[in-house]
Amino acid sequence: MAKKSSKSTKSKKQTSSPVEKAAKKAYKANPKAFVISIVAIVLVIAIATAVVYFAFPDTWDQIVSMIVKDNQHSGLARGDGELLVHMLDVGQGDCIYIQLPDGKDMVIDCANYNDDKEYEKKTFGYLDTYITDDTVEYLMLTHCDSDHVYFMDELLERYQVEKLFMPNVLAAPGTDSKDKKALQDQIDELDTSRFTDKDTIGTKTYAEFFIAALTEPDCEIVLNVDPDVNTNSIIIEETTYRLVFYCPTQEYYDDSNLNSAERKNAISPIGILEYNGRRIMLTGDSNELNEPLVVERTGKIDCDVLKVGHHGSATSTLNPFLDAYTFEYAIISCNTYGNKFNHPRQSTLDRLKAHDIAVYRTDKNGNIVVSVDKDGNIKITTQKEWNKDENYKGYSTGSDD
Repeated sequence: MAKKSSKSTKSKKQTSSPVEKAAKKAYKANPKAFVISIVAIVLVIAIATAVVYFAFPDTWDQIVSMIVKDNQHSGLARGDGELLVHMLDVGQGDCIYIQLPDGKDMVIDCANYNDDKEYEKKTFGYLDTYITDDTVEYLMLTHCDSDHVYFMDELLERYQVEKLFMPNVLAAPGTDSKDKKALQDQIDELDTSRFTDKDTIGTKTYAEFFIAALTEPDCEIVLNVDPDVNTNSIIIEETTYRLVFYCPTQEYYDDSNLNSAERKNAISPIGILEYNGRRIMLTGDSNELNEPLVVERTGKIDCDVLKVGHHGSATSTLNPFLDAYTFEYAIISCNTYGNKFNHPRQSTLDRLKAHDIAVYRTDKNGNIVVSVDKDGNIKITTQKEWNKDENYKGYSTGSDD
């Protein structure tokens, strides 16, 4: 049997750091002067903090935002997967495809303003490349405009949709629709009791989507309406990511008639997608009516990427909205060959530039993909070459409908 060593071990003496040694030496040399020095340092820090707080409130907000950023994400575990947000080039329209880190798929809006069949073919060719199980876990229509709706009935036909988020708006066939009676007969057979607002959109495009949505088999339908300003009805959340939508409240629906383009656009939910310390904001056609309402609900927070509201309209992405969120990148969906609305508007691009936000555009850059990896690194990939200065050039006049 091996003999155990009888050598005793002495506990290591705890050593002080150089800073601690210097502090102790200074205190012993002159205790009173040492205390006065500490108090003076604390006072200088307090005065500097007060100066920044009162004289430079925007800077103070940015400092606070950076300090609390990690804490704001503390409810989410760090993910090992990759988040991909695809902004598809559909001309004058919108289509966002999201590959969530756990493999689930989400599509937000899907349309071209002119129902262009060439764009429709390209769009579904792109989606089919990634959606290989014929299932879309989440589908959202932000509002009822044709340039967000046109391809949606085809999407519902093509894929099994498990959960559908849609406006709290009833449908009727357009007065100029050749299929008016047939569409109305189909609508009359639907159970529309879930809709709590009497507003009705009378277009063939929305009617066809409405019928497809309410007849989609094994699909849960959730309306884009929050009970009140303290309650979000649409939250998609797993252990590593969270997508919260700020929808119009029931009170907003009750008080509003959708009798103008401005009001129809303003029912667009604004979503904030969080993953690995990054935030991406999705806006539909949000404008000056609902932007301040959402800012009031979220407060000032740090975001990384903005999907610009309403294709870069002059009445969206206003300064108070940009002041509330510290965006680094902005993405605009608009038409390569121009459009009667003259989107994106120069005034909007000027505001983005003044806030030092890099702009990406589907008309200039084609399909745009935002990725967030397991380490929280963010990357933007474009189909066509990106030119920073060129992307700040827009249109000066036009209709904002």
